[in-house]
Amino acid sequence: MTKFITYFYSIRTQRPWLLVIENPLHRRPRGFCSSIDKKQNKSRNLRGHALAEYKKTIKLNSMQKEVLVGTLLGDASLNLQYGKPKLSVKFEQNITRADYIHHLYDIFENFVGTPPQVRDIRGGGAQDRQSIWFRTYGHPELQFYNDLLYPIDEHKLRKKRIPQNIGEFLTPRALAYWFMDDGTSSQRSYNFSTHSFPLEDQEILVQAFRDNFLINATIQKDRSMYRLGLPRASSEKFVDLISPYIHPCFDYKIQ
Repeated sequence: MTKFITYFYSIRTQRPWLLVIENPLHRRPRGFCSSIDKKQNKSRNLRGHALAEYKKTIKLNSMQKEVLVGTLLGDASLNLQYGKPKLSVKFEQNITRADYIHHLYDIFENFVGTPPQVRDIRGGGAQDRQSIWFRTYGHPELQFYNDLLYPIDEHKLRKKRIPQNIGEFLTPRALAYWFMDDGTSSQRSYNFSTHSFPLEDQEILVQAFRDNFLINATIQKDRSMYRLGLPRASSEKFVDLISPYIHPCFDYKIQ
């Protein structure tokens, strides 16, 4: 029986954590991407005045900005704390995608104090499972993305939305990271799980795909909600756009 082994370091217990997946088919499960190499985690251990001074020295670079847009459209989140935006970004994936989380950690490492950690998830009507996650520092550079993607509506509720000017930020790299989080594929047909966005937001995305990439995306009814679909005629163009940025964890989505 084939075993896949990966190691992580637990900040809470100060001990290495070991994941072993036994695979009777002698191949990695679809989407599994945890390497056998022990990760080299870093911790900045800055507090108080030292941390405040360090934050003054860092700014998002162009790649971080593109990745941030794509991941915030997908699974990343700008969370609230005490009813106010915390202005830090949380990245979290299933433990089987640990290599992808470490890839994101490498991109945002200068904005992160504590390396990725494993979290046990129980209850909620689903099988017990584990995730791996990290969070950036709270930083004023993130205010722009909070205002862009988390507007306050007329009922004073904060919810992720698609802004009218999303096309200004939807680059091929951003598109690739969004697809890795929220994209699905079947027989060279590609879709984005945009079910949480209202119909008018998806119409904005359709226009952005047309203007930015000359791809005629469509809005597809999926039960009582909608999702964004790409025509098969545009499949090759779409893959050519995003493939330079796709992490090996997600190669299966474009093969």
